[in-house]
Amino acid sequence: MTKYEPTEIGFEKLSDEELSRKVKHYETIEHIGGFLVAALIIVGVILGLLLDGSGVLLLVLMIILAVVVVKMLPMRAQGKKNALLTQQLGSFFYGELARMFGPAPEKPEMPIDEAFLRRIDPVRSPWEDCRVTDFHEGVSNGVRFSAANVFLSRREDSNNSEDSSTYTVCTFYGIVLRCKDICDPSLNIALRDRSGFCIPVRLSGSLKDPDNLRDCYPARSIGGLSDPDSFREYYSAQTSDGRAADDLVTRQMRELIGNLETFVGDGRVAALTFHDGELTLAMHTSYAFSRIPDKQSLKDIDGVRKAYTASLTAMAGLINLLRDSCEKL
Repeated sequence: MTKYEPTEIGFEKLSDEELSRKVKHYETIEHIGGFLVAALIIVGVILGLLLDGSGVLLLVLMIILAVVVVKMLPMRAQGKKNALLTQQLGSFFYGELARMFGPAPEKPEMPIDEAFLRRIDPVRSPWEDCRVTDFHEGVSNGVRFSAANVFLSRREDSNNSEDSSTYTVCTFYGIVLRCKDICDPSLNIALRDRSGFCIPVRLSGSLKDPDNLRDCYPARSIGGLSDPDSFREYYSAQTSDGRAADDLVTRQMRELIGNLETFVGDGRVAALTFHDGELTLAMHTSYAFSRIPDKQSLKDIDGVRKAYTASLTAMAGLINLLRDSCEKL
């Protein structure tokens, strides 16, 4: 759900109970619409097997039209639900973000956008399209940072000779974090995961199961990060001018990657760079910054508030981990 700077003008403030009932109403419409779409597709397949000739073509056209019309029902309901939650809870979201990290500057000093992502190229797998959401720049425990949720993807043609469709494949799903003046300015090294991350995407643009990202990562041997030789198999190391820098990788850096992945629970560090005192982290993870988890019930309004605050607290903890680790590098 996208959040905007709130306004208290022009709408009636609902109680939690009233807001929960409205959310439930919209979700019921979404479920009914989804069920009708699935039912129409099943009926179309059955009738298509029973009919032939022009009857089949007419039937297919009617079903396509019906699916398009019915598809609009859940999509409109979802849009109204998200708009209602943003309207009613936007002040809380904005207030919590400012309370924990301060107000965002008018002009970001450390933007996270497509141009920046093209420059750091955080993943080995090629990507074409970029989606950045929930960007915020602020200060956490004395560390100036910027963070955002990032989705990188590319389009691929089907390998099936009978299927000419083009599908979207996700190559990065997670967070990108920049921290300023957090490490020794003399550090000049970029660590990048050698493995490829690739997962199909639904037509809606979402991952099929973002809570099971671990299944998408290539397996590592036990102790692979702690052993220098094994670590080189998993991560490349280069300086900012492209020179090999395996000899610059310290035990503390290897431990930091392991600690980061343990901290988020389901994460895999895609890239970790140190340059001119700035640290940049790109991590595959289902954790989302400044966002309500998909598994959170939106009918539980108090639960929504707690889940949002927890997403901010997790970022503060992640920055503390980076700061403490950088002091040991």
